[in-house]
Amino acid sequence: MIIRSFLRSPSGWASLVAIAVLALVSVVSWPIFGHAATTVDIVQSLQVPTPQHWLGTDQLGRDLLARLLTATPLSLGLALGSVVISAVVGIPLGALAAVLGRHVRGVLLRAFDTLLAFPGIILGIYACVVIGRGALGPMIGVGIAGSFAYARIASALAMSVGGREYVQAARVVGVGRGTLLFRHVLPNVADALIITTTVNISGAIVAISGLSFLGLGVQPPTSDWGRLLTDGISQISVNPASALAPAAAIALTALTFGFFGEALARATNPLLASRQSAKRKGRRTAPLSVTEQADLPGAEPDAGAVLEVRNLSVLFPGPNGAPLRLVKGVSFRVGRGERVGIVGESGSGKTMTAMAVASLIPHPGVTEGSILLDGNEIGRSDAVRRMSEHEVATLLSRELAVVYQDPMSSLNPALTIGTQLTEAIRQHRGMSRGDAVRRAVERLGEVHIPAAGRQLGRYPNHLSGGMRQRVMIAMALMDEPRLLIADEPTTALDVTIQAQIMELLAEVNQRHDTATILISHNLGLINQNSDRVLVMYAGHIVEELVTSHIQDARHPYTLALLAAVPDMTKPRDQPLADIPGQPPDVADPPPGCPYQPRCPLAVGRCAEEMPPLLARADGQRVACWVANDDLATHRTAELSTR
Repeated sequence: MIIRSFLRSPSGWASLVAIAVLALVSVVSWPIFGHAATTVDIVQSLQVPTPQHWLGTDQLGRDLLARLLTATPLSLGLALGSVVISAVVGIPLGALAAVLGRHVRGVLLRAFDTLLAFPGIILGIYACVVIGRGALGPMIGVGIAGSFAYARIASALAMSVGGREYVQAARVVGVGRGTLLFRHVLPNVADALIITTTVNISGAIVAISGLSFLGLGVQPPTSDWGRLLTDGISQISVNPASALAPAAAIALTALTFGFFGEALARATNPLLASRQSAKRKGRRTAPLSVTEQADLPGAEPDAGAVLEVRNLSVLFPGPNGAPLRLVKGVSFRVGRGERVGIVGESGSGKTMTAMAVASLIPHPGVTEGSILLDGNEIGRSDAVRRMSEHEVATLLSRELAVVYQDPMSSLNPALTIGTQLTEAIRQHRGMSRGDAVRRAVERLGEVHIPAAGRQLGRYPNHLSGGMRQRVMIAMALMDEPRLLIADEPTTALDVTIQAQIMELLAEVNQRHDTATILISHNLGLINQNSDRVLVMYAGHIVEELVTSHIQDARHPYTLALLAAVPDMTKPRDQPLADIPGQPPDVADPPPGCPYQPRCPLAVGRCAEEMPPLLARADGQRVACWVANDDLATHRTAELSTR
C-alpha cells in the first residue's frame, strides 16, 4: 500500500529513478571512467567542451565529465556517512531524553536547543580545524552538527509516544529504560526518523560540498563535487561548464533526496497526502480542608481490603500558576474480590482517580493523600513510604492491572501479541520464555480467543476491536493481579461486544477472585456489573451505595443519573430525563456544593458550604445537605419536570 502510494506521486517515482541512477554511477564510474579521470595530458589542458570531452578538461588535461562521475561515490559516501553519524548519535540521545526523569529531560532539551542555535557549517569548520583537512573532517563535523537536530526531533517524537497507554503500562510493570527505549519507543517513531534521514541527506551533500569548496574538505588529487566546484570557479570565464556541472550535480542530488523524503512522508501519512491534494499543550498546595475530607471510618489499614484510598487529590498547574484540583479528597476501599463501580459525567475525576491509584498521573500532575495496595503505601505524597520506587513499581506490576478503553492505543503496534503478553511476567517473575508462552496461551483461552496459540504471532492491527480488548484483559491477568482497573472498557465497542466483555470481566472476577474497579459514565452498566458504586461529580465522591439498593439513592445527582437510564417502566412517548446546565469549570469552581447550580433541591446552605461525605445508618455515604429519608419519594418527579 505504501509502495503503491509512493509510486503514484510524480516526485516519488522520479526521485527513485534518480537515486537508482546515482547508485549505478557510483558503482560503475571508476571501472569505466577512472582512467580518463586520472590521466594527465598537459597538451589537452583547459579545453572547452568538445565531442571528445563533453565538459572540457581541467588544468592538467583531465576529462571533467569523468572527474564529475568518479567524484559521485565519494560525495554520496561522505553525505551518507555524516547522516549515519547524526542518526547514531542523535536518535538514541533524543529518545533517551524522553524516557528519563523530567528534570534531566528538561536539561537535555535546553542543551539541544542551545546547540541548534549554532549554524552547522560553523561546527563543521571547527571539526575540520581540529581533525585536519581531508574527507574525514567534514563528514564528522557535519554529522555531529546534524545530531543535535536529530536529538530534538527524536525527543519530540518519543515524548509523543511516551504518553501512550502501552508505554505507561510498561513503566508500571517496571520495564527498564533501555528496554523501554529500544522496544517500545524507537520502533514506533522509526518511520518518521527514516523520512527525516532521507531529507537530511540533501542538506549533508550541500554542507560537505560547501566545506570542500572552502578548501577545508577533500584535498587534491582526490575530488568530490565541492572540490570540483572550487577548481571550476577559477576557470569559469574560460569554460563555464567546469563550474556549472558540479554545481548542478550538488543541487540536483540534494533535490532528489529532498523529493524522495517528501514523497515517502506522503505515502506513509494518508492524511498529509489528502490535505495536499485538496490544496490545502505541579505544585503542591495546603492540606485539604475539613469539608473536603471524606468520612472514612477507621484509621488503621483494613486487613480485608485490597485497596484503601484516603483523602486523595490530584492537582495540575493552572494557566495562572494556581493549582487545579481535578480530584478532591477522595476516600474509599475495595475489598478482596469486590467489584466497585465509579460513575460520573466526563470531567468528574473518575479516570484521574483510577490513574492515581495506578501511579499513572502524567507530569506535571501531582497526587496528595494515602494509597494502600495490599497494605503497602504507594501514595506519592502526604505519607512516608517505606518502599523504594523500584519496589513500588514491582508491587504495582504484580498486584494491579489496567484495562483501557481504547485497546488499539494501549497495545504496542510494533510488537506481536505474544511479546506483549509475556514481557512483564518474564521481567518480574523470571519466568522462562516457554513457561510464559504457555501461560499466555492459557490466558488467551480464558478470555475466549479461538486458536489462542496462533494469535501470539499476530499484531494488534490484525484483530478486531473486541478481540483486542480480550487480549488486554488476558494481558492484565498474566501476573494474576489482586486488583483490576477497567477504564470504560466497552466505549469503542458495539452493544453485542460490550455485553460479552462485561460478562468476561465478571467471569474473571469469579474465577480469580480479582477485585475490580469499573469506570463508566453509564450508571445502568455500573449497576449491572458492580457490588458497590461510587458516584463522582466535579472531583468529589458525592454518594456511595451498594448496587442492590441503587433505588435508595439520596443524592440529587445520583437520582438524575438514574432518571436518565432507560428501562421498560418509562413511557415510550416521553424523552429521557436530562440534567440541565454544565459541570463546573475546574479553574473557577462555585462555592459550596459543586452540584448546587444544577440541583433542583438546593437550599441556601448549599451555595455556602461544601457538604461532607457522611456515613448513614444504612451503611451508605452521601454528601448532601438536604438528603433525608423522604427525598426518594419525590426525586423522579422533580428532576424530570425541571
